[in-house]
Amino acid sequence: MTTTLTEALHQHARSHPKSVAFQVGEDVWTYQRLVHEVERLARGLVGHGLGNGSRVALHMANVPELAVAFCACFEIGAIAAPLNTRLKSAELRPLLQRLGPALYIGQADLYRRVAATDASIVPWNARFIAGGAADDPWTQGLTRLLEDGAAGPAKAEPEADAPALLLTTSGTTGQPKFVTHTQATLTAVIESVRHLGLDGTQTAAIALPLTHGFGLFLFLACLRFGVPVVLLERFDPDAVLDAIERHRCTWLPGVPAMFGALLERQQARTRNVRSLKVCLSSGDIYVRLGYRSSSRQCSEPGCAASGVRRRRLAVSPTDRSQDR
Repeated sequence: MTTTLTEALHQHARSHPKSVAFQVGEDVWTYQRLVHEVERLARGLVGHGLGNGSRVALHMANVPELAVAFCACFEIGAIAAPLNTRLKSAELRPLLQRLGPALYIGQADLYRRVAATDASIVPWNARFIAGGAADDPWTQGLTRLLEDGAAGPAKAEPEADAPALLLTTSGTTGQPKFVTHTQATLTAVIESVRHLGLDGTQTAAIALPLTHGFGLFLFLACLRFGVPVVLLERFDPDAVLDAIERHRCTWLPGVPAMFGALLERQQARTRNVRSLKVCLSSGDIYVRLGYRSSSRQCSEPGCAASGVRRRRLAVSPTDRSQDR
Protein backbone atom coordinates (compact mmCIF):
# COMPACT_ATOMS: atom_id res chain seq x y z
CA MET A 1 0.00 0.00 0.00
CA THR A 2 1.36 3.44 -0.95
CA THR A 3 2.37 5.71 1.93
CA THR A 4 0.77 9.16 1.95
CA LEU A 5 2.73 12.27 2.84
CA THR A 6 0.92 12.62 6.17
CA GLU A 7 1.72 9.01 7.08
CA ALA A 8 5.36 9.47 6.05
CA LEU A 9 5.76 12.59 8.20
CA HIS A 10 4.47 10.76 11.27
CA GLN A 11 6.70 7.78 10.51
CA HIS A 12 9.77 10.04 10.26
CA ALA A 13 8.79 11.83 13.50
CA ARG A 14 8.59 8.48 15.31
CA SER A 15 11.67 6.81 13.86
CA HIS A 16 13.98 9.82 13.34
CA PRO A 17 12.52 12.68 15.39
CA LYS A 18 15.72 14.76 15.36
CA SER A 19 16.40 14.40 11.63
CA VAL A 20 16.18 17.64 9.68
CA ALA A 21 13.11 18.01 7.50
CA PHE A 22 14.08 21.47 6.25
CA GLN A 23 15.74 24.67 7.32
CA VAL A 24 15.27 28.30 6.36
CA GLY A 25 18.39 30.28 7.18
CA GLU A 26 19.35 29.33 10.73
CA ASP A 27 15.84 28.10 11.56
CA VAL A 28 16.07 24.29 11.60
CA TRP A 29 12.92 22.18 11.48
CA THR A 30 13.21 18.56 12.56
CA TYR A 31 10.48 16.07 11.76
CA GLN A 32 9.45 16.10 15.41
CA ARG A 33 9.03 19.87 15.37
CA LEU A 34 7.30 19.85 12.00
CA VAL A 35 4.70 17.24 12.98
CA HIS A 36 4.07 19.01 16.30
CA GLU A 37 3.35 22.33 14.57
CA VAL A 38 1.32 20.67 11.81
CA GLU A 39 -0.92 19.02 14.39
CA ARG A 40 -1.33 22.30 16.30
CA LEU A 41 -2.38 24.14 13.17
CA ALA A 42 -4.61 21.25 12.06
CA ARG A 43 -6.46 21.38 15.38
CA GLY A 44 -6.70 25.15 15.10
CA LEU A 45 -8.21 24.89 11.63
CA VAL A 46 -10.73 22.29 12.80
CA GLY A 47 -11.54 24.47 15.81
CA HIS A 48 -12.24 27.31 13.38
CA GLY A 49 -14.81 25.13 11.63
CA LEU A 50 -12.68 23.81 8.77
CA GLY A 51 -12.57 20.23 7.57
CA ASN A 52 -13.05 18.15 4.44
CA GLY A 53 -13.49 20.42 1.43
CA SER A 54 -12.75 23.75 3.17
CA ARG A 55 -10.59 25.96 0.98
CA VAL A 56 -7.59 27.70 2.56
CA ALA A 57 -5.83 30.49 0.67
CA LEU A 58 -2.07 30.41 1.34
CA HIS A 59 -0.31 33.65 0.42
CA MET A 60 3.32 33.33 1.45
CA ALA A 61 6.85 33.06 0.14
CA ASN A 62 8.94 29.99 1.06
CA VAL A 63 8.64 30.40 4.82
CA PRO A 64 8.18 27.64 7.42
CA GLU A 65 4.55 28.65 8.00
CA LEU A 66 3.74 27.80 4.38
CA ALA A 67 5.15 24.28 4.73
CA VAL A 68 3.24 23.77 7.98
CA ALA A 69 0.01 25.08 6.45
CA PHE A 70 0.21 22.75 3.45
CA CYS A 71 0.70 19.71 5.68
CA ALA A 72 -2.02 20.78 8.12
CA CYS A 73 -4.53 21.14 5.28
CA PHE A 74 -3.64 17.69 3.95
CA GLU A 75 -4.03 16.25 7.46
CA ILE A 76 -7.64 17.42 7.94
CA GLY A 77 -8.87 17.12 4.36
CA ALA A 78 -8.97 20.88 3.73
CA ILE A 79 -8.00 22.16 0.27
CA ALA A 80 -4.73 24.10 0.17
CA ALA A 81 -4.85 26.90 -2.41
CA PRO A 82 -1.47 28.67 -2.73
CA LEU A 83 -1.58 32.13 -4.31
CA ASN A 84 1.10 33.41 -6.66
CA THR A 85 3.08 35.97 -4.65
CA ARG A 86 3.69 38.06 -7.77
CA LEU A 87 0.02 38.77 -8.43
CA LYS A 88 -1.26 42.30 -7.79
CA SER A 89 -4.50 43.32 -6.07
CA ALA A 90 -6.45 43.57 -9.33
CA GLU A 91 -5.40 40.01 -10.23
CA LEU A 92 -5.96 38.53 -6.78
CA ARG A 93 -9.52 39.76 -6.28
CA PRO A 94 -11.19 37.78 -9.12
CA LEU A 95 -9.06 34.77 -8.23
CA LEU A 96 -10.18 34.88 -4.59
CA GLN A 97 -13.76 35.46 -5.69
CA ARG A 98 -13.72 32.21 -7.67
CA LEU A 99 -11.84 30.39 -4.93
CA GLY A 100 -14.18 31.36 -2.08
CA PRO A 101 -11.71 30.57 0.75
CA ALA A 102 -12.97 29.73 4.21
CA LEU A 103 -9.70 31.07 5.62
CA TYR A 104 -6.69 33.11 4.49
CA ILE A 105 -3.12 32.77 5.80
CA GLY A 106 -0.58 35.24 4.43
CA GLN A 107 2.40 37.42 5.15
CA ALA A 108 1.93 41.04 6.16
CA ASP A 109 3.63 42.52 3.08
CA LEU A 110 1.56 40.34 0.76
CA TYR A 111 -1.70 40.85 2.65
CA ARG A 112 -1.71 44.52 1.64
CA ARG A 113 -2.79 43.34 -1.81
CA VAL A 114 -5.75 41.50 -0.29
CA ALA A 115 -6.75 43.91 2.49
CA ALA A 116 -9.42 45.71 0.46
CA THR A 117 -11.09 42.46 -0.62
CA ASP A 118 -14.73 42.33 0.47
CA ALA A 119 -15.71 40.20 3.47
CA SER A 120 -18.10 38.25 1.25
CA ILE A 121 -14.98 36.89 -0.52
CA VAL A 122 -12.54 36.59 2.41
CA PRO A 123 -14.36 36.67 5.78
CA TRP A 124 -13.16 39.30 8.23
CA ASN A 125 -12.70 36.78 11.04
CA ALA A 126 -10.69 34.38 8.87
CA ARG A 127 -7.67 36.49 7.93
CA PHE A 128 -4.48 35.31 9.64
CA ILE A 129 -1.00 36.77 9.28
CA ALA A 130 2.23 34.78 9.63
CA GLY A 131 5.50 36.22 10.85
CA GLY A 132 4.35 39.66 11.95
CA ALA A 133 1.29 41.85 12.29
CA ALA A 134 -0.43 43.59 9.40
CA ASP A 135 -1.66 47.15 9.68
CA ASP A 136 -5.27 46.05 9.52
CA PRO A 137 -7.71 45.67 12.45
CA TRP A 138 -9.44 42.72 10.81
CA THR A 139 -6.39 40.46 10.76
CA GLN A 140 -5.20 38.11 13.47
CA GLY A 141 -1.76 36.66 14.04
CA LEU A 142 -1.28 33.04 13.01
CA THR A 143 -0.18 32.40 16.59
CA ARG A 144 -3.81 32.90 17.60
CA LEU A 145 -4.85 29.98 15.41
CA LEU A 146 -1.99 27.88 16.81
CA GLU A 147 -3.04 28.73 20.36
CA ASP A 148 -6.60 27.68 19.56
CA GLY A 149 -5.14 24.37 18.37
CA ALA A 150 -3.12 23.72 21.52
CA ALA A 151 -5.95 21.62 22.95
CA GLY A 152 -8.53 21.64 20.18
CA PRO A 153 -10.80 18.90 18.86
CA ALA A 154 -9.57 15.84 17.01
CA LYS A 155 -8.59 16.31 13.39
CA ALA A 156 -10.90 15.42 10.53
CA GLU A 157 -10.19 12.41 8.32
CA PRO A 158 -9.24 13.27 4.71
CA GLU A 159 -10.69 11.41 1.75
CA ALA A 160 -8.20 9.98 -0.76
CA ASP A 161 -10.15 11.01 -3.87
CA ALA A 162 -11.39 14.39 -2.66
CA PRO A 163 -9.65 17.62 -3.75
CA ALA A 164 -6.61 18.41 -1.60
CA LEU A 165 -4.76 21.07 -3.60
CA LEU A 166 -5.73 23.83 -6.02
CA LEU A 167 -2.83 25.19 -8.06
CA THR A 168 -3.26 28.15 -10.40
CA THR A 169 -2.00 28.35 -13.95
CA SER A 170 0.11 31.33 -15.01
CA GLY A 171 -2.75 33.14 -16.71
CA THR A 172 -0.68 34.06 -19.77
CA THR A 173 -3.57 33.18 -22.11
CA GLY A 174 -6.39 34.49 -19.94
CA GLN A 175 -7.52 34.32 -16.34
CA PRO A 176 -5.56 31.86 -14.20
CA LYS A 177 -7.29 28.50 -13.93
CA PHE A 178 -7.37 26.12 -11.00
CA VAL A 179 -5.75 22.70 -11.36
CA THR A 180 -7.05 20.17 -8.84
CA HIS A 181 -5.04 17.46 -7.09
CA THR A 182 -6.45 14.89 -4.71
CA GLN A 183 -4.63 13.12 -1.90
CA ALA A 184 -4.30 10.16 -4.28
CA THR A 185 -2.82 12.14 -7.18
CA LEU A 186 -0.49 14.01 -4.83
CA THR A 187 0.78 10.71 -3.50
CA ALA A 188 1.27 9.40 -7.05
CA VAL A 189 3.20 12.51 -8.12
CA ILE A 190 5.41 12.35 -5.04
CA GLU A 191 6.10 8.64 -5.51
CA SER A 192 7.04 9.27 -9.15
CA VAL A 193 10.02 11.32 -8.00
CA ARG A 194 11.56 8.27 -6.33
CA HIS A 195 13.51 7.36 -9.49
CA LEU A 196 15.52 10.59 -9.21
CA GLY A 197 17.52 9.06 -6.39
CA LEU A 198 15.99 11.03 -3.54
CA ASP A 199 16.85 9.49 -0.19
CA GLY A 200 18.28 10.47 3.15
CA THR A 201 21.82 10.64 1.74
CA GLN A 202 20.94 13.69 -0.37
CA THR A 203 20.56 17.33 0.63
CA ALA A 204 18.34 19.47 -1.58
CA ALA A 205 18.49 23.23 -2.09
CA ILE A 206 15.09 24.55 -3.13
CA ALA A 207 14.56 28.17 -4.16
CA LEU A 208 11.62 27.45 -6.47
CA PRO A 209 8.38 28.96 -5.12
CA LEU A 210 6.24 26.41 -3.28
CA THR A 211 3.17 28.15 -4.68
CA HIS A 212 3.90 26.46 -8.03
CA GLY A 213 3.74 22.78 -8.83
CA PHE A 214 7.41 22.18 -9.69
CA GLY A 215 8.74 23.53 -6.41
CA LEU A 216 5.92 22.19 -4.26
CA PHE A 217 5.95 18.63 -5.57
CA LEU A 218 9.72 18.34 -5.15
CA PHE A 219 9.61 19.81 -1.65
CA LEU A 220 6.86 17.38 -0.62
CA ALA A 221 8.81 14.51 -2.20
CA CYS A 222 11.84 15.45 -0.08
CA LEU A 223 9.68 15.38 3.06
CA ARG A 224 8.25 12.02 1.98
CA PHE A 225 11.65 10.38 1.39
CA GLY A 226 13.50 11.96 4.31
CA VAL A 227 15.69 14.28 2.25
CA PRO A 228 16.79 17.36 4.25
CA VAL A 229 15.96 20.58 2.42
CA VAL A 230 17.71 23.93 2.51
CA LEU A 231 14.71 26.11 1.70
CA LEU A 232 15.29 29.64 0.43
CA GLU A 233 12.53 32.18 0.91
CA ARG A 234 13.01 33.62 -2.55
CA PHE A 235 15.40 32.96 -5.40
CA ASP A 236 18.64 34.88 -5.12
CA PRO A 237 21.53 33.34 -7.09
CA ASP A 238 24.21 34.36 -4.60
CA ALA A 239 22.16 33.03 -1.68
CA VAL A 240 21.64 29.71 -3.50
CA LEU A 241 25.35 29.32 -4.30
CA ASP A 242 26.30 30.21 -0.73
CA ALA A 243 23.80 27.65 0.59
CA ILE A 244 25.16 24.91 -1.68
CA GLU A 245 28.70 25.61 -0.51
CA ARG A 246 27.81 25.87 3.19
CA HIS A 247 25.43 22.90 3.44
CA ARG A 248 27.09 20.68 0.80
CA CYS A 249 23.85 20.39 -1.14
CA THR A 250 23.73 17.57 -3.67
CA TRP A 251 20.42 18.19 -5.42
CA LEU A 252 19.24 21.43 -7.07
CA PRO A 253 16.01 21.95 -9.05
CA GLY A 254 15.36 25.10 -11.05
CA VAL A 255 14.25 26.59 -14.35
CA PRO A 256 16.66 27.60 -17.14
CA ALA A 257 16.60 31.29 -16.21
CA MET A 258 17.62 30.42 -12.65
CA PHE A 259 20.53 28.29 -13.84
CA GLY A 260 21.61 31.10 -16.14
CA ALA A 261 21.69 33.52 -13.20
CA LEU A 262 23.59 30.97 -11.11
CA LEU A 263 26.24 30.59 -13.81
CA GLU A 264 26.70 34.35 -14.04
CA ARG A 265 27.10 34.75 -10.29
CA GLN A 266 29.41 31.72 -10.07
CA GLN A 267 31.57 33.35 -12.71
CA ALA A 268 31.61 36.61 -10.73
CA ARG A 269 32.53 34.89 -7.46
CA THR A 270 33.37 31.20 -7.42
CA ARG A 271 31.82 29.02 -4.73
CA ASN A 272 32.68 25.39 -4.07
CA VAL A 273 29.68 23.52 -5.47
CA ARG A 274 31.50 20.23 -5.98
CA SER A 275 28.90 18.50 -3.77
CA LEU A 276 26.18 18.90 -6.44
CA LYS A 277 25.19 15.62 -8.09
CA VAL A 278 21.85 16.47 -9.74
CA CYS A 279 20.64 19.71 -11.33
CA LEU A 280 17.04 19.25 -12.44
CA SER A 281 15.54 21.72 -14.91
CA SER A 282 11.94 22.13 -16.01
CA GLY A 283 9.25 24.68 -16.71
CA ASP A 284 10.69 26.31 -19.82
CA ILE A 285 12.22 25.56 -23.21
CA TYR A 286 15.93 24.86 -23.41
CA VAL A 287 17.95 27.99 -24.19
CA ARG A 288 21.70 27.89 -24.68
CA LEU A 289 23.28 29.82 -21.86
CA GLY A 290 26.57 31.47 -22.68
CA TYR A 291 29.20 30.90 -20.01
CA ARG A 292 31.92 33.37 -20.87
CA SER A 293 34.83 32.04 -18.95
CA SER A 294 38.21 30.50 -19.47
CA SER A 295 38.99 26.81 -19.21
CA ARG A 296 40.71 27.57 -15.91
CA GLN A 297 37.51 29.02 -14.42
CA CYS A 298 35.47 26.06 -15.64
CA SER A 299 37.82 23.68 -13.90
CA GLU A 300 37.05 25.26 -10.54
CA PRO A 301 35.42 22.95 -7.95
CA GLY A 302 31.81 22.15 -8.76
CA CYS A 303 31.72 23.11 -12.43
CA ALA A 304 31.75 19.54 -13.73
CA ALA A 305 29.55 18.28 -10.91
CA SER A 306 26.89 20.89 -11.57
CA GLY A 307 26.71 20.19 -15.31
CA VAL A 308 28.67 23.27 -16.43
CA ARG A 309 30.55 22.86 -19.68
CA ARG A 310 33.04 25.23 -21.21
CA ARG A 311 30.44 27.29 -23.04
CA ARG A 312 27.02 26.42 -21.70
CA LEU A 313 24.93 24.52 -19.19
CA ALA A 314 24.22 21.09 -20.68
CA VAL A 315 20.60 20.22 -20.00
CA SER A 316 19.66 18.57 -23.29
CA PRO A 317 21.20 15.27 -24.44
CA THR A 318 20.81 16.36 -28.08
CA ASP A 319 23.24 19.21 -27.55
CA ARG A 320 26.03 17.35 -25.77
CA SER A 321 28.03 16.85 -28.94
CA GLN A 322 28.35 20.62 -29.31
CA ASP A 323 29.76 20.93 -25.79
CA ARG A 324 32.86 18.80 -26.50
